[in-house]
Amino acid sequence: MNTAAQPAASASIVSMIQITFLSNNAKVVSAAEGGNLLRISLREQGGIPFKCGGGLCGTCKCLIETGLEHTDAVKPKERKHLSEEEMKQGYRMACQTFVNGDIAVSWQPRTAAR
Repeated sequence: MNTAAQPAASASIVSMIQITFLSNNAKVVSAAEGGNLLRISLREQGGIPFKCGGGLCGTCKCLIETGLEHTDAVKPKERKHLSEEEMKQGYRMACQTFVNGDIAVSWQPRTAAR
């Protein structure tokens, strides 16, 4: 009889969500619930453009096309880069957005600097 303590089953279960990167040929990835959208994009090669990663530049502006209700509250840093109208439409900054359910996200592709 094994008397070793067993970890609680719920402690090892991580809820997975699905993120669709629409501007990257609708690439679909799975990620842990509660993850940062930009970090997920970087890890899974989602393609969301970025520069600073800290809410300073606004480069990672993106549109949550479906699942906006699965994102956390808009942060003060986002308010510096997004208008009230953009936020109502579902625009967010990926570096400031944490996701707790399935979403689909798009963005304007950046043109290469000359």
